[in-house]
Amino acid sequence: ALLDDASTQERELLGAIGYQRNRREEFGNADAPDERSLFFDLQTITYAAQFHLAENHNWKTSIGINGMQQNNTNKGIEQLIPDYHLFDVGVYGYTQKTIKQFTISGGLRFDNRHISTGDLLDGSTVKTNAFARSFSNISGSAGITAQVSKALNLKLNISRGFRAPSVPELASNGAHEGTIRYEYGEQNLKSETSWQFDAGMEFSSEHVALNITGFYNYFNNFIFYRKLQSAGGGDSTLIVDGNTVTAFQFNQRVAGMAGMEASLDVHPHPLDWLHILNTFSFVSGQFKTPLEGSRYIPFVPATRLQTEVKINFAHTGKYLHDVYLKLEMDNTFSKKNVFTAYNTETATGGYTLFNAGLGANISNAKKQTLFSIAFSAMNIGDLAYQNHLSRLKYAAENPVTGRMGVFNPGRNFSFKLNIPFSYEWKK
Repeated sequence: ALLDDASTQERELLGAIGYQRNRREEFGNADAPDERSLFFDLQTITYAAQFHLAENHNWKTSIGINGMQQNNTNKGIEQLIPDYHLFDVGVYGYTQKTIKQFTISGGLRFDNRHISTGDLLDGSTVKTNAFARSFSNISGSAGITAQVSKALNLKLNISRGFRAPSVPELASNGAHEGTIRYEYGEQNLKSETSWQFDAGMEFSSEHVALNITGFYNYFNNFIFYRKLQSAGGGDSTLIVDGNTVTAFQFNQRVAGMAGMEASLDVHPHPLDWLHILNTFSFVSGQFKTPLEGSRYIPFVPATRLQTEVKINFAHTGKYLHDVYLKLEMDNTFSKKNVFTAYNTETATGGYTLFNAGLGANISNAKKQTLFSIAFSAMNIGDLAYQNHLSRLKYAAENPVTGRMGVFNPGRNFSFKLNIPFSYEWKK
């Protein structure tokens, strides 16, 4: 930290660098279980630096730079995306000022992404030639928060977003075993840009907490994928390693998306040990111009309502504390407003799951936590259901059950043990 002579506040310079290596292997040949159909070896370096300027007349300002470098190498017998090199860099500035009960904030950011790929190969045959693309854009936001009272807080924000197409969206040309699809990228995709308006309300008292947020997002060049049709009008399919897979291709359109999320946490007096938490979420998206008669954006989550009843036990013994018991009802509504063009999506039925959990902290005689344990039971009723966002919903019929697609997990249990590596001993 650097001391600013003109202020009692400090200037601060922060930096970080990270390295990740992701080796993803997918197996698709039952006759050769050790054969890797796809094998991505992805190495990523991330970097960030941020400089906090000294606070001046209640202005808090920061400038920074961050980004990443990626290198991907194919080591499987098939290639879904080519070997590629990617470099991202973004520079930004952010400022915030508090005036009485109001806080205003805003920021600007410039991003650039450069992607260069090798040839996409099928054995020794070139399926897609090497190419290079660059994407850049300016994004920003401005917002205001009003502390109306000690319990009530209001927020309003407007922002402009930017997302460059990913390598799979640009360069895919192969069977993706994990999604049961043959994917075609589109090299001519443009950057996704959007305008978002969002507002929120937070109310918090001793026994009730209420949060409501809503947003509307207007997209230029919204990127999505759809099924391809054959010359005869049916699904376009390919035979890969003796298996039939349906062809999909990435595309983009002007679209809008709106949604909201609300949560209500009640812990009534004098039952301070009781918490009742309700969370509701809703999202809907539509294309500006319908595509083949369908106006809904594909793969949007279904409306969901979760209710959790949690009991905290304050006095549970000398070595046992923070004991809790919780019961949860997870209700997902049916999803009927789907992208039916080219038979890309089908409606999904609603379902209700019941879950339960139990946990506690174990301490020593000095009240220091030695470890934490938690036990949970999910889908207690062993309900057969499919999540609308599951791509495996569109798998072939299961010959044992006669049902189409792969279903989500049935009744399952988990146990968690958390042991801290260090804690302070008290004399």
